[in-house]
Amino acid sequence: MDKKLAKAQQSNYTITISFSDEEKNGVRSHVLQHFAKDMNVPGFRAGKVPLHIVEQKVSPEYISMAINEHLINKGLQALLAENADIKFIGEPYAFDTKDEKGTTTVTFSLDVYPEVDVKGKNWSAVKMDGISVEATEQEVEDSLLNIQKNYADYKDAGVVALDTISKLGLEFFDAEDKSIEKGTTYLGEVEFAEDKFWAKTFEGKKKGEVIELKYDEKKLPAVLKAKHEGAKVLKVTIQDVKQIVLPELNDEMIVKLFGKDAEVKTNAELREYIKKEILKQKQENSLIQTVENYLSEVKKSGVEVIIPKTMVDQELKVRMQNLEKRFGSAEKVAEYFSQIGEEKAKEFVEGIQSAAKESLEKFFILNKVTELLGLTIDWNNEQEPLFVEKQLYTKLVGPLSEASESEEKKPARKTAAKAKKQD
Repeated sequence: MDKKLAKAQQSNYTITISFSDEEKNGVRSHVLQHFAKDMNVPGFRAGKVPLHIVEQKVSPEYISMAINEHLINKGLQALLAENADIKFIGEPYAFDTKDEKGTTTVTFSLDVYPEVDVKGKNWSAVKMDGISVEATEQEVEDSLLNIQKNYADYKDAGVVALDTISKLGLEFFDAEDKSIEKGTTYLGEVEFAEDKFWAKTFEGKKKGEVIELKYDEKKLPAVLKAKHEGAKVLKVTIQDVKQIVLPELNDEMIVKLFGKDAEVKTNAELREYIKKEILKQKQENSLIQTVENYLSEVKKSGVEVIIPKTMVDQELKVRMQNLEKRFGSAEKVAEYFSQIGEEKAKEFVEGIQSAAKESLEKFFILNKVTELLGLTIDWNNEQEPLFVEKQLYTKLVGPLSEASESEEKKPARKTAAKAKKQD
């Protein structure tokens, strides 16, 4: 058996294993014995079927394939043992098999753990921007309004208005005035804000009133479109109307809503809590974006990494599973892809794959940069959210502050080189 290992360009190695017909014949009995273990033949105990009968009952193609797989695995295991210093990952792929003059040659690829290539020291001149965030009064008010909506009460109303929520019964009719489909939808603040059609068509209408619309798929909102073809008329019945009553967030109501043991007990404390949460969220989002921008510039300055196919495929798999969870099921994702067409679906998946690859590149470059800067990160243990990003920001810019800062007070930007000198 001949074995060759050649480094390729995509964080992988090309492996070539060759073996003769004589070697194949030498392992034939061994392979047939494996088939015999799972074979049941009347008159013979399990696993005791004679090999010549096993050979008669198994397709020659399967036997040949099993022999090749056995020798390939034997050669691969020997190569891995001989090159224990190389961090191989994943499973072999891209197999190419050739039979010529009594010799079988199999070539395939096997990925390795990616290594970051740092070319020169230009990366150390890259600066990281400082972060400045602020929570506006309007943002606090919007958050308070959302809390009020979560604890809102509803009372009967007779007329559809912008501050009501209505249950609408839908019935679709064909050209012969035959009912072909029924459904239900709701009309509230979100719908009024999204499309002027709703206010123009339903504002001021009374409970129990029926509105007849000419069915025009191009003009109707998505929730008013029929699932089946042939609709010519849509009749909408206002089945129920509720007035939204928002609670007053005074001190007494806050204790009632959140409990006497809650962190906040007054309107002032609630506002302060909301403001801190807004600042925290803004700061985290800004930190993520700032670090991503920094890593993008570091990458441009000569820090490169090639992500192997194994890792990209795994990350793509995870992201597609998350997509299925958001849609509700794999079937619904398939249905969506069917709706947008094969070409757009392909572009959609390629976009996810590209984002997966870019995310992995930034992760490994981040890992390398923290190493070059002398930051001690235990990558094997779970850290608090954004722990690494915070450490990097502190090193290059300064400590993150919980309070908002004006542009004048924004921390000065430092290059990696300056950060190392200050240490």
